[in-house]
Amino acid sequence: MLLLLGLLASLQSGLDAHGRGDYAAAHAALKPLAARGSPVAETLLGGMAARGQGAPANPATAAAWWLRAAQRGYAPAQLALARALAEGRGVTQDIGQAWLWASRAAQAGGEAGSQAEQLAQNLAQDLPESTRKQLKTASEGWKSWP
Repeated sequence: MLLLLGLLASLQSGLDAHGRGDYAAAHAALKPLAARGSPVAETLLGGMAARGQGAPANPATAAAWWLRAAQRGYAPAQLALARALAEGRGVTQDIGQAWLWASRAAQAGGEAGSQAEQLAQNLAQDLPESTRKQLKTASEGWKSWP
């Protein structure tokens, strides 16, 4: 229980520092959490890398953080990764993979799910039905990381 409280306090510290614009402190608080597998911390670090908060913008680093969190099943990261893939920001543009990640995020519901559903619908217009079926079949049985 104490470990959980410590992790939550670190996350809150990172969020507070980010809110103040103290990106060095935010990074220092979030990086150890990301190393422990926190998809929230990974997603926030990805956003900071994308926006150049605390260091020059690095879309590839952003996409790498989002991929880690997306593989853990975190819908906001799946949406961010889908957008990066759709636009080719930090990764090779891949409309099929963008659609797949957006579709996964859409299943979560909520604000991220709603945005992801809209993105998936838009991306589907550029993908033949046969391609979408192949992608779904290939990803059947996909499970998020622990």
